[in-house]
Amino acid sequence: MTKIRKIPAGALYYAVFISFIISVISGLLISYTFLYNSYIDRQAIQDQLQSNVKSGINLVLKNPKLANYSSTEEIKLYDNDITAVTRKHWGVYDLLFAESKRRSHTYKNIAFVGTNIRKTENVALYLADQKKYLSISGTTLIKGTCYLPKLGIKRAYIEGQGYQNKELVYGAIQQSKEQLPSLYSEKIKYLEELVKLKISNADSTIELIGQNISSGIFNSFYNKPIFVYSEKLNQLSGLNISGNVILKFEQEIEIQASCNFNDVIIIAPSVSIHDGFTGNIQVFATDKIVVGERCKLMFPSFLAVIKDKGDEMNSVLIGKNSIVAGGAMLYTTEATVKDPYIMKISETATVYGLVYCNGFIEHKGNIYGSLYCDGFTLKTPASLYENHLLNAVIDYSQIPKNFVGTNLLTQPINEEIIKWID
Repeated sequence: MTKIRKIPAGALYYAVFISFIISVISGLLISYTFLYNSYIDRQAIQDQLQSNVKSGINLVLKNPKLANYSSTEEIKLYDNDITAVTRKHWGVYDLLFAESKRRSHTYKNIAFVGTNIRKTENVALYLADQKKYLSISGTTLIKGTCYLPKLGIKRAYIEGQGYQNKELVYGAIQQSKEQLPSLYSEKIKYLEELVKLKISNADSTIELIGQNISSGIFNSFYNKPIFVYSEKLNQLSGLNISGNVILKFEQEIEIQASCNFNDVIIIAPSVSIHDGFTGNIQVFATDKIVVGERCKLMFPSFLAVIKDKGDEMNSVLIGKNSIVAGGAMLYTTEATVKDPYIMKISETATVYGLVYCNGFIEHKGNIYGSLYCDGFTLKTPASLYENHLLNAVIDYSQIPKNFVGTNLLTQPINEEIIKWID
């Protein structure tokens, strides 16, 4: 006779409990697998969108006509993906906005772009032909292709110094024309409008009354610009402002070294930057810009005086031991020989990039890039010389290897990314 083995009643609860634990673990594993696969899928889409954005911007850099100013162009990529790219002015440089979408996912980025001037013609000097010699003396060094007047270049003896180098020009010499090469019409039109900027009530504005921005301002380039303005303020100190911000002043403004500016645009009739200032700024004026001594205007910075006609003295002055990384410009649309347009680069001052002056320049420092000017002036204790250089350097070869500046002479070409703005 078979014995029936009795199982304790508690075993049923134990079995149910084990089954419950197994089902929970199984559910968790299934959920984990689902979530992990979803994450991998989302990450794959996000990676693809990032690649699309970079590809779209790279295509525009190779072919700038794909994206015109202030209009959004859709660029078709592989697998029917589309990246929307918009080009906008930001001073002498450009911003490329790119956005790519797939299903509910979106990725966008902004590139600060300029021209790799090392890939353009290696012009060190373009001196308009005013039917005068270029005379050089001392340790003057000109290295790169030079466009010079028909009369050419010669040695001179100034202030007890003869020309000390072996060659007059270390590079090819071409004949210049009476007029400087024209600036790129679309960019110069924008810059002329920028210096005349009128702020409307519809703009995002902050009026400076004294120093009422103690906490500082940061504005993303994904937002609309913030306009900081003042009709009466004439001095800035201790301000911390960066990003998509334009500072507009109706009177001459002085910028103290205690200010911290990054990527901003400053507009005023005249701007004076005090000794020791360090920052990344683009400055636009209608009358005068003065950079003090030991200033560091870090890349990408730029200085520009732009005016319709020369009814008074306009000037850009860069003090001793100062650095301007980006370039400088003095431009008047109706310039004549009588108008006293003067750009002055002091001893031991250095400008990297393009220097354009449709007037006269007193150059005693270093230009590592290209200089375009109508003529030179040189003031010494003994005399005033025209079309003379003494102990000046214009050296195209000293442009840093990966320097991406601004061209201004042509439509966008040889563009590269200065930096990404996330």
